[in-house]
Amino acid sequence: HALLTTGRDPTGGISLWQDAVRVAAARPGSGLTAATRALYSSLARAAGRTPAELARAVAAWRQGGPTGLAVLGEPWDPPAGRFDRARPLLLAADLPAFRPWRNHLTHPRGHVQLRLGRDHLWYAYESEPGHDDWWPRGTPDPDPVGALTGLDAPGDL
Repeated sequence: HALLTTGRDPTGGISLWQDAVRVAAARPGSGLTAATRALYSSLARAAGRTPAELARAVAAWRQGGPTGLAVLGEPWDPPAGRFDRARPLLLAADLPAFRPWRNHLTHPRGHVQLRLGRDHLWYAYESEPGHDDWWPRGTPDPDPVGALTGLDAPGDL
């Protein structure tokens, strides 16, 4: 519809996977109904992924659009600067020393993670401790401490 009315293709330049995630994310997020499960299954199969991968990607898309999706699936090595300043900021907020890896900072207990996006925003993720099952949570923020707002009770971090 947008292509016909504006002459511009809003999906031009995105991959099949990104488009599948975009379409799935446009559905209401209040629960997986039978119709939504069928859509997720169909989209995931067409993109060569699983419905669980699609659900996680939809959460990332809802968190930050195409950039949020990139943060989910594309670790990268950020230049010195904003990433290096994050750890002292977290320590100053009475948080423990997060472990760095590429553009990720992970809480020592392994239940909270921050990821720096190429847009210079921090994206919060949560997982069960000891599992490598990270799910996007919260709202991206230019401040790493701000990105953690609303995740766990302060005493739990």
